[in-house]
Amino acid sequence: MKERDYYFDNAKCALMLLVVFGHFLRPYIDGVLWVHSLYTWIFFFHMPAFISGYFAKKFYEHGYLQKITKKLLIPYVLFQLLYSVYYFFLYDKQSLELDLLTPHWSLWFLLSLFSWNVLLLWFGRLPKRIALPMALLLGLAGGMMEAEKWLSLSRTLTFFPFFLLGFFTPKPAIERLFAAPVRVASLFVLTGMFVLIHFGFPDLPQDWLYGSKSYDTLGVSEPAGAAGRLAIYGASLLMMFGFLSLIPSRRFSFSVLGARTFYIYILHGFILKYLHETPFTDFIMDVHGYPLLLALSVAVMLVLGSRPVVRLVRPLLEWRWPRWRQTAS
Repeated sequence: MKERDYYFDNAKCALMLLVVFGHFLRPYIDGVLWVHSLYTWIFFFHMPAFISGYFAKKFYEHGYLQKITKKLLIPYVLFQLLYSVYYFFLYDKQSLELDLLTPHWSLWFLLSLFSWNVLLLWFGRLPKRIALPMALLLGLAGGMMEAEKWLSLSRTLTFFPFFLLGFFTPKPAIERLFAAPVRVASLFVLTGMFVLIHFGFPDLPQDWLYGSKSYDTLGVSEPAGAAGRLAIYGASLLMMFGFLSLIPSRRFSFSVLGARTFYIYILHGFILKYLHETPFTDFIMDVHGYPLLLALSVAVMLVLGSRPVVRLVRPLLEWRWPRWRQTAS
C-alpha cells in the first residue's frame, strides 16, 4: 500500500482552518483595523492555495468526469436545497427560495471545482507555456463580466489560473519549497505582506479578493481593474508559496482532518450563520474577543471533522452508506 503523503493533509488542514477563521472574522472587519488587515491577509492566499489542480492529474482516465460529477454536483444540489430550507427558518423569510443557479455562500466552490476539472479537458492537453497564459487571460477577462454569483462563473474564471498551476506543478517543485533559505524568506514575505496591508493599504476593499465582482462593480475601469487583478495574482502567488513552504510533512494528530476538509467546508456554514444571528457577535465585539474566534474555529474543525460526524454525513456527500446498511441490504 502506498504510504500517505501527510504534507498535503497538513496543508489542507491549515488552509481549512484559515477558511473557517476568515469566515468567523467577517462581521468585525469594518470596526477594527487589525482585524480587517488580518482578514485581508488571509484572503490574499488561502483560497488560491486551497484551489489546487494538483490532485486532478487523472482527468484523462475513463470515468473521471462521471466521478467528479457524482462527487461535486450531487452534493451541490443537495446542500443548495438544505441551505435554502435552513435560511428560510434562520432568517424568518416569507417564502422558500430555491435557486440552483446561484450558489449559497460557500457552495460556489463546488460549482467552480467541477468547472475547473471540465476545463482541464482542453487546457490539460495544452503545453504549460500556452495553457497558463491563456488561463491568466481568462482570469483577467472574468472581471469584465457582470455574472456576479450566477453559476459561480466569475470566480471560476478568476481562480482558474491557480487551479491550472497546481495541475502543472510536479512534486519535486513542491519539495524545493522545503529548503531552509526558502522557509526563512517565506517568513519575511508573509510578515512583510501583513505590514504592507496594515499600514500601506488599510482601506483595500476585500471585494477585490473574492473573485466575484466585476471591475465596474469595484468602481474602476477595465484596464485599471485588470492591472489591479494582475497585481493581486502576483502577491497571492508569492504568499501562497510562502505559506506552503512552512507546512510540515510529518504526521500529526490533526493530520487526519486534512482528509476531511470537504465535510468541514460544507457544514461549517450551518454553525457560522447561526452564531452570526445570535448575541454571540455582539459579545465578541464588547469584550474584543477576536482571538477567541481562532479557538472557536479549531473547535468547529474538530467537531465537523470527527469520525461520528463524517460517518453520519458521508451518505449525503459521497453516497457511501455505512456497512450496517450495506449488510442489511
